[in-house]
Amino acid sequence: MEKILAGIMAVLLILWLFRSRRKRKFGRSVYRAETGKRLKTVEKGKGTEGEYLTSLALEKKIRGRALFVFNAYLPCRSGGSTETDIIMIHEKGIVVIENKNYGGRVKGRADREYWEHVLPSGRRTFYNPVYQNQNHVRHLKRLLGEKGWKIPVMSAVVFNDRLERLRVKRCGTDAVICRSRKAAGKINRRLKKMETVLDEQELEAVYGFLKEQTRPFFWVRSGQKRRVRRIREGRKRK
Repeated sequence: MEKILAGIMAVLLILWLFRSRRKRKFGRSVYRAETGKRLKTVEKGKGTEGEYLTSLALEKKIRGRALFVFNAYLPCRSGGSTETDIIMIHEKGIVVIENKNYGGRVKGRADREYWEHVLPSGRRTFYNPVYQNQNHVRHLKRLLGEKGWKIPVMSAVVFNDRLERLRVKRCGTDAVICRSRKAAGKINRRLKKMETVLDEQELEAVYGFLKEQTRPFFWVRSGQKRRVRRIREGRKRK
């Protein structure tokens, strides 16, 4: 009996140490500093957890000065807004990251409207995230242009590492498409070929402007949620 109790206590201690370490890492992360969210809240949502894990994979491995903005709402010319997952403002340009926290397998083509997500429970199609992010990039470029900023903008589609297999034919796209663990390396290689375009003051100014877009009025958030819900319902009917 004593051995059983000792074993249980040892397991509980290991779990407590693991949890404490995870909390410390989260507390020191850029994601925590930028969003102000608690770890429990982040872990409850696949989207928020995926954004955190991707930002964690990038924040200490990206070379050069970089700042992160999460969940910015970019106004559309036709009305409403579109929500981005992660925007990285770098001294050499901006990287707009569409994050997908999927398990199973994903396959598709960069020039096809829908990709396939395969799980043990079945298959489903989802809208091409390269197209989705092209829309974000277009609105961001317009928004920056209206402020007088001409900054190179790169598109990246990043799947979290719990995805078992990613098979995507690039078909001419210049977007980065990869899993979290390879994202920093691929983005660094692109940035290495680019010239520095933002000094410290300009970088902070762009960051401050985009940070303002993360605090929209409540009706902007509500409108975005309704649009996403309508799109998803439409795809289910198909």
